Amino acid sequence: MAKNSGRLLITGATGGMGSASSLLAAELGYSLLLTDLNADKLRDLQAICVERGVACDTCVTDVRDAASINDLAKRARTLGIDGAIHTIGLSPQMADWRTIIEVDLVGNLTLVEAVRPAMNPGACSVCIASMSGHMVPANEPIDALLADPLSDNFRERLTALAAGESSIKHSGLAYAYAKKALQNYVTRHAYSWGSEGKRIVSISPGLIDTEQGQLESKAMDNFEEMRSLVALQRLGAAEDIANLCLYLVSEQASYITGCDILVDGGFIACMNEQQEATAAGG
Repeated sequence: MAKNSGRLLITGATGGMGSASSLLAAELGYSLLLTDLNADKLRDLQAICVERGVACDTCVTDVRDAASINDLAKRARTLGIDGAIHTIGLSPQMADWRTIIEVDLVGNLTLVEAVRPAMNPGACSVCIASMSGHMVPANEPIDALLADPLSDNFRERLTALAAGESSIKHSGLAYAYAKKALQNYVTRHAYSWGSEGKRIVSISPGLIDTEQGQLESKAMDNFEEMRSLVALQRLGAAEDIANLCLYLVSEQASYITGCDILVDGGFIACMNEQQEATAAGG
């Protein structure tokens, strides 16, 4: 397979999908800029990537800290970025509802936009969303607020909304609404990215067998029921997501932008079919 000469930024690099993407990118010959919170894990991953013959820089980054994001953006501008894979995110079992929105939506998109000027023409930003964004019901007040997560008064408006909208304070629903907002952000901003010769895409994984996915599955009373709706009858692997990420940042995907791609083994299709059959029979 031909080696690549470009450089990729991978955020959340030491997580399941992040590490799979990092290792595959190294195999494909990309130079790397890896970022995450844990310096020790970053060093370990860096060492593996360097062993595979690629240049690999690291940067410890906290997406809830503006100075930390600015440091990463400066490093990215110095190096130049040909593609970005953003896997940063907390799942419902990992944090409370507000922290999930702060990290998965606000912090994630703050970082996406901060490194945007460092991305070379033709570059693509891939954001990891979730199939839960396709499942959560419409809620006009929540959807409207989360549509503008980078506004100056977002946090104050979020507090005010939560006072009268209890559903947002459920970590699982907060996660789903945050991922839905991420999907919508990609769609709404495709034109402005395109005007710079850049692309932006989201991926919505389904039931993926990573450490984070296992944490969530163990907490679900209906996990086996959900698993039965996967058309391919298996859990996804981190490599399933990494393969698509690396395709999307490549020149072969140069006409793909402004969309969300489900990688769920057919779960949403089967769920919709089941719901339609139930409605028809009822």
